[in-house]
Amino acid sequence: MLPKILCLHGSGTSAAIFRIQAIRLGRLLQPHFELVYVDGFMDTGPGPGVLPFFEGMEPYKRWLADRDGETEEKPWSDLERLVEVFNRKGPFVGIIAFSQGAKAATHLVRWLEQRGQQLDFVALFGGTVPSRLAIGTEEWVELVKPTIITRSIHVIGDDDPWRRENEALMDHYDKHTRSLIRFEGGHHMPVNPEINEKLAKLIITCHKESNDDYP
Repeated sequence: MLPKILCLHGSGTSAAIFRIQAIRLGRLLQPHFELVYVDGFMDTGPGPGVLPFFEGMEPYKRWLADRDGETEEKPWSDLERLVEVFNRKGPFVGIIAFSQGAKAATHLVRWLEQRGQQLDFVALFGGTVPSRLAIGTEEWVELVKPTIITRSIHVIGDDDPWRRENEALMDHYDKHTRSLIRFEGGHHMPVNPEINEKLAKLIITCHKESNDDYP
């Protein structure tokens, strides 16, 4: 039985859409892992760039309501639902998450660490953070505590309109256990074969180094 990776889509898409968006990386990982794609809990409209390519693939989903900064500062009410999915569909060795899914993944990974559980890795693509807070303020420092020590891979497009928020998400993760990979592109999963090869090798290495019995 292959080890499992939990895959969390961005806002305004779905598990089925994310499977397509991440197909290049997925093909490289499938010989080594079982990729488990799950849907967000809230109905919403199509996200940026979803139409017209994914027209007709409703319902579109999201993980949390985060259109304003105040909403993000409050405890995420659906975290328990994601924990239930994590426990029911697992066990998982890692998470791959895009955009708002990366935010949901950060909530989950921190929850796990607070209970003495640690994944082999979490790979975050185009993840964002609360935009209303001024990064570097006392409020921001409090928001990113405690720092997450799980090995993290942050993947950021050079032309992503939320690049600043992508970079700020790294503040949630320990600088000694995080990696940064940049690519030419915007707010989407990487399409460059070399970038995807690099990501696949890094993910496999993270799992291998955490498991002595991995072949």
